[in-house]
Amino acid sequence: MISRILYAGQHALSYIKKHPQMLFILILLIIIPMMFLYTGQQFLDAGRDNQNRLQKDRIGLLQDTFAAILYSSDFDGELVQREIVRIADANPDITDMKVVKLSGRQMQPIAALDPELIGTDEEYAELYRNAVVRLDESLIFEVFGDQGRVWLTYRAMQSDDGLYYFIYTQVSLQAIDNSFKARERDALYSLIFVYMFILALAYWHIRLTDYRYLYIKVRKANEMKDLFTNMIAHELRAPLTAIRGYSALIIESAADDTQKDHATRVKDSADRLLAIVNDLLDVARIQSGKLSVELDSFDASEIVMAVTDELHVSAAEKKIELTHAGTIETHIVLGDRKRLHQAITNLVSNAIKYTENGTIKLTMEEKYNVVEIRVTDTGMGISSDDQKELFAPFFRVQNDDVSKITGTGLGMWITKQLIELMGGKIGVESIKGVGTHVVVKLPKNIKDHGTWH
Repeated sequence: MISRILYAGQHALSYIKKHPQMLFILILLIIIPMMFLYTGQQFLDAGRDNQNRLQKDRIGLLQDTFAAILYSSDFDGELVQREIVRIADANPDITDMKVVKLSGRQMQPIAALDPELIGTDEEYAELYRNAVVRLDESLIFEVFGDQGRVWLTYRAMQSDDGLYYFIYTQVSLQAIDNSFKARERDALYSLIFVYMFILALAYWHIRLTDYRYLYIKVRKANEMKDLFTNMIAHELRAPLTAIRGYSALIIESAADDTQKDHATRVKDSADRLLAIVNDLLDVARIQSGKLSVELDSFDASEIVMAVTDELHVSAAEKKIELTHAGTIETHIVLGDRKRLHQAITNLVSNAIKYTENGTIKLTMEEKYNVVEIRVTDTGMGISSDDQKELFAPFFRVQNDDVSKITGTGLGMWITKQLIELMGGKIGVESIKGVGTHVVVKLPKNIKDHGTWH
């Protein structure tokens, strides 16, 4: 048992060393509630002491007043009886009150809250004798009975003829004690509420601490993943480049159509794999924030015309007419030539891939302080639900029409990141079964025009 306790203690200390925030949590859970409880108890004790002092002052003042009435009435029993009834009616906490006359060794009440006690014999008790020693002073004794705490007050007086009279008052403190108990109960409920709040706060803080360390672990794992991806991608690029080169040589020197066809398939496969590798590298750079753009002013029309020329053969193989418009005019934008070329190539390649027949058109137009490049195709189109996820990573439209079309689902996401890195925007307009318009907006000159919409 002891070894288990020691092991648990060592484990707790080790955990606190690794998570110093636990000290803060322990303070929240233990020290603050204890301070709250101690402070609240101090306030209640001070309030109870003040209340007791006020009650004693009130009873003492009542005894002084009543003693003055006795002296002035020459201890008239009827008058004193009326005063006792009046005082008891005005003070509900007075449960018993009487004036007792000592004649020789015999004691008899001359007035009492309970009239039946008048004229009966009463024992000359020790408390009465104590009152005689301190004549004309009120002596208060605290006792506990069935109804809780009670104050017994005795006051001895001497008349002109030498007789002793005693004022006896019994005051119940049950109402006051119940009031303080209710306050203590309310304070305890408040403490429980505060403690529960602190407990929830501590739990939330512990979860944040766990999330923080989990985030650090995940971030390190992502860094290792990115490093591994970059390493594999770089290692794959060299042999893929060699495969593409040798495949091209075989195609040129093929002895027959069969060899040429096989070499062409090898080269196409190597091209697709190299494109995937390049996409993975771009994704890793974008996620790590290491993909940078070199902003420069240039004519975007040149990029549009160059992409159209490069992909004209691919479009012609599918009997798709690939054209451009608005490129006769100069459209100066501020961006990165290489990244814009990559983005427009991705868009046109996607349009060729998802268009079985028809046309693909690239149009350029200046609107306000932006240059708009629109890629329009007459392909299968995109549903409204798929349009919401089009630029998400690894997203591909899922239907029977595209089941045979290969792809990673990274092209549109990379394109969006590239356009936004250049300060541009990209959107899509499409009707399923009719075609798709992908719209790219690039700033003409950020320095001159500032922000744009």
